[in-house]
Amino acid sequence: MNENPSQAGFLPVPRPPSLIGLDFDGVIMDSMGLKLDSYCYAFAGEGFAREDIRRLQLESAGLSRFKTIPFMYESLTGKPIPPEAAARAVDRFREHDEASRVKMRLMDGARDFLEAARARGIPMAIVTGTPQEVIEKTLEHFSLRGYFTGVRGTPGSKAEHLTRLAKQAGADPARCLYVGDAIKDQEAAQEAGMAFAGVDNGDHPFRAEGLSAAVGGLGDLIPFLELPE
Repeated sequence: MNENPSQAGFLPVPRPPSLIGLDFDGVIMDSMGLKLDSYCYAFAGEGFAREDIRRLQLESAGLSRFKTIPFMYESLTGKPIPPEAAARAVDRFREHDEASRVKMRLMDGARDFLEAARARGIPMAIVTGTPQEVIEKTLEHFSLRGYFTGVRGTPGSKAEHLTRLAKQAGADPARCLYVGDAIKDQEAAQEAGMAFAGVDNGDHPFRAEGLSAAVGGLGDLIPFLELPE
């Protein structure tokens, strides 16, 4: 775990946080490889290389599929995706993603973190770019819904969701923490005025500015659930 107290725009990780917001894919669920498979399936027949799709998946991480698919298409072809092609690709992504749910597994340390935060009475919420109905189904499938006081997917931006959740909890945003694995997550936390812990899954996508802590997984954040000695 690496804290960055000397960086401009730095907010220290609150100990303990008044509210914890969590992205889902790549933070709680080890599902980014399966999402890549779904994007490849969505674009089957277009001739796009898997490695190019993976690169763009990393660049757009944190965005919804409704924004990612047009972004990928335009990046790889140099032209906007036709509406009918976009709708078809989104449908194919959804089909493959739904079928992949049974293959997902929790990230190492995720269950321990969720149990520790719940035991300490720290409210947690999911804030993800996944469509609302999809994230609800996935949480129910893995019996995770009971850990969270709120679940916020698309529509709506992550920054908007974080701001509303803090307000509803009566919490100072500066005493809240958002945990994500993408630069878009970091930007959302900064916009909401929250500390940000970045889960580095090997690609280190974060900016130094505004990065409160870089961790290898949620288990590294368990010490922050206690009052400092």
